[in-house]
Amino acid sequence: MNQLVAFTDRTPALVAAAGARASYRFLEFFTANIRNPNTRRAYARAAKEFFD
Repeated sequence: MNQLVAFTDRTPALVAAAGARASYRFLEFFTANIRNPNTRRAYARAAKEFFD
């Protein structure tokens, strides 16, 4: 858990405002659950657009 928490500055402000666990789960989703790097990139781009 400590490895992902170090990257909480990269989570969207809305997610970070929800707390450390929300930031952890957000980052974990993109690093652990999506195996295909192209899909992971596309989902990350879509999430960034949504949160912007």
